[in-house]
Amino acid sequence: MNNPEQFDYYIPVRKSEIVSAILKDSALATNDRKPMAELIRWLALLFHVEFFASSEHIKELYVELNPDRPGKDPLMSSLHDREAFLEALEKILVAANFRSLSEDEIEASGAQEGRVRAIIKISQDVFSEVRFYARGRRLKKFMVPIWFGFKRKEIEVETFDHVVFCMIPCLQAPAKKLKQGKLRAGAAYLKLFRDIPVGDIKSLYPNAQAALGLVRKLLISVPAAVAIIPLLLKIIPSLTVLLLVAGAYLGISGTVQEDTFKTGLAAGAVLAAVIGLGVRQWTSYDRHTLRHQKEVAHNIQFNKMNNNAGCFDYLIAASEDAEVKEAFLAYALLHFEGKPLSEPELDAKIESWFKERFDVVIDFEIDDAIAKLERLSMITTLDGKLSPVPIEKAIENCTDSWRLLSSDIARGGLDDDFG
Repeated sequence: MNNPEQFDYYIPVRKSEIVSAILKDSALATNDRKPMAELIRWLALLFHVEFFASSEHIKELYVELNPDRPGKDPLMSSLHDREAFLEALEKILVAANFRSLSEDEIEASGAQEGRVRAIIKISQDVFSEVRFYARGRRLKKFMVPIWFGFKRKEIEVETFDHVVFCMIPCLQAPAKKLKQGKLRAGAAYLKLFRDIPVGDIKSLYPNAQAALGLVRKLLISVPAAVAIIPLLLKIIPSLTVLLLVAGAYLGISGTVQEDTFKTGLAAGAVLAAVIGLGVRQWTSYDRHTLRHQKEVAHNIQFNKMNNNAGCFDYLIAASEDAEVKEAFLAYALLHFEGKPLSEPELDAKIESWFKERFDVVIDFEIDDAIAKLERLSMITTLDGKLSPVPIEKAIENCTDSWRLLSSDIARGGLDDDFG
């Protein structure tokens, strides 16, 4: 299943459900179920230890970039520090099956339908770095208001299960724009969202401003123009009379006749009506804009999962979870087959098995899964065909890897602490 516009490598099924399906599969011999469960636990432990080191590393890199640090002054981090953090973040996100969204994809997203029923305007010059990552692109249904909120309709739109938004306001950004978005120059902002339609990506910016579309602008402006233009045509010839009356009233000019005074009062009343109608229509425009801005804020608030340093624990757990799923799915399905398979054959078998068990279409990342199993010495390759090592041998290899990995991580920490 290689359609990057519709699918990615994300597996939207809980690890426990996949493990249960593997252990209950008729292709797994009864006496192999307990060892297979033990092997899966070993894999989970190994990747947990690996990502523990990644977690400590990225949290340390983030200290100098954290916008929640005390104070409001710009964070004067170096280019090297920012690049090191962004590189570490991308590695974690790629492991969790997130995909970086290109600038073209972000721009094209504005043409798609979403929950936010407004045009979004962004001040791009505020940021020195903007990155979007997403996973789980699929069609989902939402209810949205139509006809000025009097009715609702169901729409089916392309939606990301999760979106990570990373942005760094530049040090030279205007103070007014930073204040508008409640941003701190030089800080790295990290936002984690769920269930975001592709068309709503731009609404995730902290300085996103809602604007009315052409139809709504016409609905507000055309009735005002139709009412005001005839009034203006009537008042323009009377402006001179109105000025004379005003001058007489203020003592600037002489007296005016009664008819002239009445004409001036009528012109003044018409002018007041024109001003009142203009104010009313402007208030209507402002009210519609505020309603759309509230819609943008609602979309962000109720779909946000975490902010800044709080995102790391979730993302590390997601990376660990994705790596474990891929590893034991590849090993188990290769074990079920009972004969050597090529990578494409194993890939097709895994995707078919997953569709049959969970009715979910996935694009399995076979090359990454094979690389992990080879690193753990859980498979062998001969003439382009893959074979699993026996379960008992795979468990033994995992225990050896555990000892080496845990020892290396502990020594690495000591080296860092004591030089």
